[in-house]
Amino acid sequence: MIRISGILLAAGESKRMGKQKLLLNLGKSNIINTTIENLLKSEIFELIIVLGHEAQKIECSLSEQDKRIKFATNKNYRGGMSTSIICGVLTASKESEAFLIALGDQPLISPKIINRLMEKYQSSRAGIVTVMYQSLRGHPVIISKKYLQEILALNGDIGARDLLKQHLDDTTSINIESSEEFFDIDRIQDYEELKKIFDRRISN
Repeated sequence: MIRISGILLAAGESKRMGKQKLLLNLGKSNIINTTIENLLKSEIFELIIVLGHEAQKIECSLSEQDKRIKFATNKNYRGGMSTSIICGVLTASKESEAFLIALGDQPLISPKIINRLMEKYQSSRAGIVTVMYQSLRGHPVIISKKYLQEILALNGDIGARDLLKQHLDDTTSINIESSEEFFDIDRIQDYEELKKIFDRRISN
């Protein structure tokens, strides 16, 4: 497997939730730890966890002790998602060939999906690989290191969306059977739905 660095975005303020959503309980753990656990069960080369708002509180809550984990602190996290992507990319190993950008509030993404993304990246030779449910693209997304300078030029809270639009001819995707895989949470209603989905998966 080629070397792909995971960039986990966990720096946001959770404004719409009104409290730190990454620390909300989920099963026997919490949202951020469950997301990290799934990423580390995949074949990623390393995992950069980008912290910002309440960085110390989140770091202290983490249970995983894996040598692949690195931490990056985004002091400019109020500048939007792009600042966290840049912070993570700049922390990644020089040996990495691509970056897998994941969201801290996506605990339903399975290691199987992450590995499928990486396999697609390796086999397709496309510079960008996304997950897709029907016609909807979502995170995680893999971006080749050849786009490093364009990543570093990103700004605002739109993440890598503009980069994908500019390189649709170099973008492919893997299809997933359920939108639950990239379900993320912004509001308390989302959290309640997440718990129902998570509990159902555990009981099956």
